[in-house]
Amino acid sequence: MERLNGKTAVVTGAAAGIGKAIAVLFAEEGARVVASDINPDALDRVVREINENGGTAIGVVANVADQKDIDDMIGTAVREFASLDILVNNAGILDNFKTVGEADDALWDRVIAVNLTGPFKASRAAASVMEKQEKGGVIINNASIGGLFGVRGGAAYVTSKHGLLGLTKNMAATYGM
Repeated sequence: MERLNGKTAVVTGAAAGIGKAIAVLFAEEGARVVASDINPDALDRVVREINENGGTAIGVVANVADQKDIDDMIGTAVREFASLDILVNNAGILDNFKTVGEADDALWDRVIAVNLTGPFKASRAAASVMEKQEKGGVIINNASIGGLFGVRGGAAYVTSKHGLLGLTKNMAATYGM
């Protein structure tokens, strides 16, 4: 099919689960994939799998909570493939259903940093590239049903996913058509 032929896609959280499935599918559809994850060994396996199956992928070990890592991830896509057409903000972590009373500051800060601030910073970096491209680009934020409804426990996670949905709506209103 190759619906993404010639496109460059950055996928965060690409070493396992949904992120891996997205990276593999995008490569099967012809995209050049910059797979990103905090786990270097698992990331290497995904990149190798994509390349061995005829796709094109490179890996960038990155913590989406770190601006330097985000800049390296986005910069690698542009340096290696001369464009950035798709950013998939998929990386995320859970909080083990900790309630407001149970969650400490460190847990709260980490979940918000990875699930909300990371996508904000990655989107900002990607938008600065995409705005300069004649063809623009697409940013996909992977949220959760937890972002639509409150659930028992999971205060930091649910808050981060509600925030991510708000960020997505804001970007759509600002940059979308």
